[in-house]
Amino acid sequence: MDGLIAQAETAALSANTRKTYKTGWNSWARWADVSGRPVSAPTVEDILRWLVSLHMEGKKPTTLRTYLAAVAYELRGKRGTNPARDLRVRLVLAGLARDAAERGVTTRQASPLRWEHVQQVACAAPAPRRNQPGGRLESREQAQKRADIDIAMVAVAHDAALRCAELLALTWGDFERPEGEGLATIWIGRSKTDQTGEGTAVAISEYAAQALERLRPAGSDPDTRIFAFSPSTARRRIKAAAKAAGIDPAGISTHSPRVGMAQDLIASGTDLGGLMLAGRWHTPQTAAHYARRIQAQHTPAAQHLKSQTPTKTGEPEIGEVGRSTAAYPRRQAA
Repeated sequence: MDGLIAQAETAALSANTRKTYKTGWNSWARWADVSGRPVSAPTVEDILRWLVSLHMEGKKPTTLRTYLAAVAYELRGKRGTNPARDLRVRLVLAGLARDAAERGVTTRQASPLRWEHVQQVACAAPAPRRNQPGGRLESREQAQKRADIDIAMVAVAHDAALRCAELLALTWGDFERPEGEGLATIWIGRSKTDQTGEGTAVAISEYAAQALERLRPAGSDPDTRIFAFSPSTARRRIKAAAKAAGIDPAGISTHSPRVGMAQDLIASGTDLGGLMLAGRWHTPQTAAHYARRIQAQHTPAAQHLKSQTPTKTGEPEIGEVGRSTAAYPRRQAA
């Protein structure tokens, strides 16, 4: 009975969360060992000093919150009050986050791969390239095989706003293409916001469906994964595909197609509720975070600015502080 309880408790966390929590706990354990503090029986002061040390190392507030959650989880069954959940700890964590923000440390969002970028990737992908500088150039057959995979991966991840784990978990049995009219769908059996595996069907474009069909082997096994990669391999391939298409790969990740779809939806007039449904977000705040940059282009102020027609200036004007304003065209009055 106790073993079953422990097994069920472990299953409550996703594999990714367990991995992240292990990293956080190991960080705490190393600090406690070096500092001569008890690993399994810390005081509130111990937790505070550890968090401050991480902050001084340059760890971001999101990392601190995640690591603290890991320690709180590991200490959940200990006798007495959990020091990682103490009010002072929350206050200090908030103060460290404010300090980081004042120093310009912010959480970076992955650069988007919007529909126009998916098309750029598709156009550039078939060109033979070298996997590394000085490496052997692909044959046309090798390049086309790689391109088919990359195009399908980026297109499906974009259309269904997939997280990396959702993309890599897809099997041929999850892909359904109806006869006649109607969009193809993929079945997301489990996700970050659906840990109990209720699942949901998500429509994809005809373009993405055709890309999958080009990959589907004859007599495909429904249980075979479509993209049998590790997360690091998927990230490398998407970054390489973006670079080959002339897109700056610096901010590109496996999350980029998901961010791109969110921005495409906002640009097309989708409201926050529709965005939450499409991205399977449970809170408006999370959904809005994905669309915050594109939303700036669709505010009343932005639309007003787009309506302003620049006109040529006359003679250079000298401002009160002596700076020439000739380089800045006038806007017509509203």
